[in-house]
Amino acid sequence: MKKIRVTVSEDIWRLLKKDSEEFGINNNKLCNYILDKFKYSKKFDIDKFIGSQGRPLKKVIQFDLNIANKSVYYDILKANNVDIEAEFFRDLFQIYSSQFKYQREIFIFQETYKDVIEAIKNKVKIRILYLGETSTVSPYFIKREDQGDENFIFVYDDDNKTYRNIKLKDASILGVLSEKIQIRDKKLIENMRKNFDPFLGERLLIKAKFTQIGESMLKSFTNYKPKLIKKDEDLYFFEMTLENAKFYFASFLKEVKIIEPEKLKEELKKSFIEAYKIYD
Repeated sequence: MKKIRVTVSEDIWRLLKKDSEEFGINNNKLCNYILDKFKYSKKFDIDKFIGSQGRPLKKVIQFDLNIANKSVYYDILKANNVDIEAEFFRDLFQIYSSQFKYQREIFIFQETYKDVIEAIKNKVKIRILYLGETSTVSPYFIKREDQGDENFIFVYDDDNKTYRNIKLKDASILGVLSEKIQIRDKKLIENMRKNFDPFLGERLLIKAKFTQIGESMLKSFTNYKPKLIKKDEDLYFFEMTLENAKFYFASFLKEVKIIEPEKLKEELKKSFIEAYKIYD
């Protein structure tokens, strides 16, 4: 038996791992399937299968050029040796769409990203507007959660005297300050960098029981998925923070029953009652 060993980027490794979990096939089967289907042609052609189901295969994207792009539009076409405009734009959208979501987010919010990275590099504070609130923060690093696809800025909020994770896409940089960052807890910061968790807080042991549908949902709901410690017959044991657990398990509704801890059960019960009252 020949063993294949390939070094890939962490992003591709995570994507393959996620597909293996969601599609219910092991790593060997997935990798061999990819090799088998691409062995003589690397075309990812599924249109003929989708078309047989009567699904629309093509949609039109329509947009107006802004003033800046309009003024240089023909120069762009000339510089890129464009003969057919539609093909040029299809290539652009294909390049954009082929990137991971968190990479597309950095691409769209790159000015914010650059300002934060510059502040981190120079060890200075920034003034931000986040979810309607302005505050001065000390940025330490930008990271994404292992199972998620959003970028977070880990900061110390000087105004509220607390460490926070701020979503890159929701932050507006009001200014990069000259005031230097103060390192308050180096051990905590390094631990967060190595074991990043967007939901700051005490990590709890969660005991849960799923329906058959719930077990299927568990494979599909991969964003902010908790760490599975063990499975004992029909009981699952996870490690996660309370806020992460509230966010994650609320989506399962009746397909999961939290056994422990009691405070998570009460938090979910309270949330479900409040949601029920909206429709009462």
